Amino acid sequence: MYLYIPFWLLIVGMFTGLIAMQIGRYEDYRRELNRLTIELEEEKQIAIDLRYQQAFYESDAYIERLAREMLGFVRQDEIIFRNIVD
Repeated sequence: MYLYIPFWLLIVGMFTGLIAMQIGRYEDYRRELNRLTIELEEEKQIAIDLRYQQAFYESDAYIERLAREMLGFVRQDEIIFRNIVD
């Protein structure tokens, strides 16, 4: 009977070690999941921002702004004031 005690202690020790290793892995996976969740939310926000930018770049307001800034276009009913420096 006493011969089996070291055997059972070894078995219990092995299972305890395995459980401890699994808990460590679980914590690693949990940290990785949290990191990836945060990264996913950041990427979703970037995607939303890019959609807003795309909508603006496809709008008439953007085309008008480009024409005004780069080509100097004005509307027909606008009055242009220029600052003349001596």
